[in-house]
Amino acid sequence: MRTFIVKANGAHTAYDFSLKDLPGTSGRIDLLCRFLNSAFLLSHGIRKNVRVWLLLYGPPKPPKAIRFEGAELRARLNPDELSTAKLIVKALKAGEGLREPAKELEVLPGIYVSNLTFEDVIRRTLKGSELYYLHEGGKPIGKVNFGKNVAFVLGDHKGLSNEDEAFLDGIAERVSVGKKSYLASHVVAYVNITLDSLGVP
Repeated sequence: MRTFIVKANGAHTAYDFSLKDLPGTSGRIDLLCRFLNSAFLLSHGIRKNVRVWLLLYGPPKPPKAIRFEGAELRARLNPDELSTAKLIVKALKAGEGLREPAKELEVLPGIYVSNLTFEDVIRRTLKGSELYYLHEGGKPIGKVNFGKNVAFVLGDHKGLSNEDEAFLDGIAERVSVGKKSYLASHVVAYVNITLDSLGVP
């Protein structure tokens, strides 16, 4: 199983934005749409061995955590951002009434919403997966010996905060896909292709 955890610092936690202007009104939920498509989509299908956590920390009431499970997904993921954004909107609407931090609500098959924090999701993930932090200064990804269950943490265009990085120190190995700062959607595609070539499930 491959898990990808992306923290989106400005992504809105309620449906108070325009689908016609995702870059300008949503806190860059358009980036998350591209990330989801790169994580799951193959030429003629989707990856069943992938889990994605979108951790939204923008206004008005952060955090919101949306989990996508490739093995359970029935909603169609398309290459366009709009249809993917509509799935995120459904999750945000369904999660409006959630109060308990640990409770997850199934929105559609394979899509869940909760109020879990970044730290909550990391702790959950550590119970079953080796954890890696994708960072420009990390060990080259091609030189890492991966196990069967791997999880990768990365930030959005703003990156992770110093506090987030301090939390990950000692529990996540830093790995790199290159010395430059790449788009998150490109990074997840590269990681998937690399794991495919290494024979990682």
